[in-house]
Amino acid sequence: MHSIIWAVLPIFLAVPSANAALATDASAAISFYRTKESSFASGQASRTALETKLISTQIESTYRVRWDRREWELDAKQILKDIHVARLVDTNSACQLQSLNRNDSGTIKVLSPGATVEILETDDYWARVKTYREQVIGWVPLSMLKNRHDDTGVFVNIMDTYLRKEPTSLSGVITTVPRLSRVQPAGFEKGFMKITFNGMTGFVDVNHFASRADFSNLAFVDNKWIPITHRNGEYLVTAQRAQIPIQRALGYITSGTRGVVTRATPGGPQLLSRVEITKPEANVWALSKIDGHGEVWWKRNFVPHETAQVADKNTITTEQLMKREIYSIAFESKSSVRGIVSAEGIYTTEDGLTWKQIPQFGNQNYPVYIHPKGQWFVGSYKSTNQGHSFEPFIRWEVVADAIEASIHKNPKTLRLTQIEAVSNTQIIINVDTGSSKIKLAGSLADSTRWSVIRK
Repeated sequence: MHSIIWAVLPIFLAVPSANAALATDASAAISFYRTKESSFASGQASRTALETKLISTQIESTYRVRWDRREWELDAKQILKDIHVARLVDTNSACQLQSLNRNDSGTIKVLSPGATVEILETDDYWARVKTYREQVIGWVPLSMLKNRHDDTGVFVNIMDTYLRKEPTSLSGVITTVPRLSRVQPAGFEKGFMKITFNGMTGFVDVNHFASRADFSNLAFVDNKWIPITHRNGEYLVTAQRAQIPIQRALGYITSGTRGVVTRATPGGPQLLSRVEITKPEANVWALSKIDGHGEVWWKRNFVPHETAQVADKNTITTEQLMKREIYSIAFESKSSVRGIVSAEGIYTTEDGLTWKQIPQFGNQNYPVYIHPKGQWFVGSYKSTNQGHSFEPFIRWEVVADAIEASIHKNPKTLRLTQIEAVSNTQIIINVDTGSSKIKLAGSLADSTRWSVIRK
């Protein structure tokens, strides 16, 4: 009896299960799933076995976000970022233009760093783009693209939206614009946006759409950059609570850590909620065909998103800047976005995204200005090297003498409130004496001569 049992037992030991056979390679066992959405693994296999039977790969992103003072984890399909509503973008380094939105697809051509492309459509991780000159179409990872400050972008609807004949909710419906469609506005009227969709022109509710303005910290309006807090329908709302028609904006500096929710989470962020992205991640899912299991999904590897890091305690992001009261702000031009701001200290920026404090001015606020000829001003100080160093410029005893000669009264206090250009060789300063506001003109080359032009 015992001999029979021991004779049979080696037979069972010699026939390992399918899962055990798959996990005998040198690599550690990896769990695989029937679908990517499966809560529990359906088995394990070695990496070698899974790689040998590889069919395809997909990249799936997730985001850790902050909303309503709590942390949430959202799938990338639930969020729009600033890059999703961009139209013209640049590559941030050399990258491959691929035939499909997959890592294992064929390469059409290699794009050089700084190449301008037009985004035609996007998904969670990829963008279908058209090269600006050759008009070649292919796919690149969104992470390889960077926003242009002179791009006004497109509008993307968060929900299915009726295209109506007139700008009113009572007007007849022409067709339905499916959610996540990319459109460009032809005008705005009474809370509606005029668009052309599939050859049909009509009006859609602008509040159903996200745009570059929803991610904007700064907008280029009337030939200058101004701080923006949010969009209200067809208007931009400034830090001073003024409303500006959105069509007047010719460019934006947007936040890469801001998201707009496109699919609600029960008890969490709701449709159109604005969230702060705290930790973006990406996983490469692989599809393999395993004997005894068929096609299975497994996580091939983890791909961290690149996130901007603040260098030191004297550097802040534009997002942090916008939480302060901005006393004064100035930029060189629309294209360079090199600028200076006064907001509980004086800060300079090279890219409009991060700001470095100038210790010389402490945490004080002063009027700032950048002259078209290149001189930078902070209060009574001037810089001729783009804000790297500042020297005294305004001689207050000269200003006081000019004011006294004009109003026949010695001013008790002098407070500079504004600086602006009057020509390529002159500037104007506004001075508050406590009892009156006076405007004076002076020369860029000679700070010893000031003349009152308005009391």
